[in-house]
Amino acid sequence: MTDDRQPLQDSPFWRRYEGQFHGILTWPQFDAFWPRLVPGAGDWFVFDPGARPPQSPLARDAFMTFLDEARSMLERRRNLSYCGAVYADDLHAPTFVKLFDPMNMGSACAMPGARIMPRWTLSLLRPDPLPDEEPVPERQRFRGWMRRG
Repeated sequence: MTDDRQPLQDSPFWRRYEGQFHGILTWPQFDAFWPRLVPGAGDWFVFDPGARPPQSPLARDAFMTFLDEARSMLERRRNLSYCGAVYADDLHAPTFVKLFDPMNMGSACAMPGARIMPRWTLSLLRPDPLPDEEPVPERQRFRGWMRRG
């Protein structure tokens, strides 16, 4: 199988994005992990890879609202025995988190060479845009959740 994706920029953000992450596979792991994001409130960049990167971190109150809405969205899948939609660089002191759409995470068998992007990245690093040649397909984006106006 070949990888025909456009390379990501060679920047600190995208190098970190391509780094090692730990999956949060169970709901008890998720419940233990989620509060660990709060101490950094006001420092997190919340990035939708299908949109322009933010120039500044999300303000504390807006970040707390984002966490509440993201948790609510993920918990609609609690009927499953696993979480599997959240990946973090460090489970105890995260600095980069990938938050996938639990309804459309793709699979290793689907679309060879296609990169499945997270719906949101949470990062202490300012994000850089994706290459122009690689837009995020609409089917990979949440419909209605945290939609920008």
